[in-house]
Amino acid sequence: MQDILNRTSVRKFQTKKIEPEVLKQILQAGFSAPSAKNTQPWEFLIVQNPQTLEKMSSFTPYAMPIKNAPLGMLVCANINCNPFIDYCEQDCAAATENMLIAAKKLGVGSCWIGVYPNAERIEPIRQYFSLPENIVPLWMIAFGYPAETPKVKNKWNENKIHYEKF
Repeated sequence: MQDILNRTSVRKFQTKKIEPEVLKQILQAGFSAPSAKNTQPWEFLIVQNPQTLEKMSSFTPYAMPIKNAPLGMLVCANINCNPFIDYCEQDCAAATENMLIAAKKLGVGSCWIGVYPNAERIEPIRQYFSLPENIVPLWMIAFGYPAETPKVKNKWNENKIHYEKF
């Protein structure tokens, strides 16, 4: 439970590479997520090349954390699995959250960077990575061993809890 409560966005990373077994565990957490009708519409593009990571940082104004991360991930939806993009988004978000929590547990920091539904972000990514038409880039994630310790925020708010009626 503490890994969930203490998860934060990390934007500064050490240069240390993420070991293949650690990455596999993070990905396994993603694949363990629920999905509508078990369609599992996620596709994960892993990037470790520094020049590609730098290019990824130019795709959105908020993607600077990925520039110096040792590993970047592009999370995409395969709409051949489920033609309803909103269900794909929900499924891929569940997979992403699982990966963020698994990363935290393994001592790896992460930062979720939004892409979809902004066309000015989607199209350059689609072109750069030669994504097929059925693959929709949803967001990027920067992963790496933290070079900072962001303050954990207490996000508990009882005013947002309602019982029986709003």
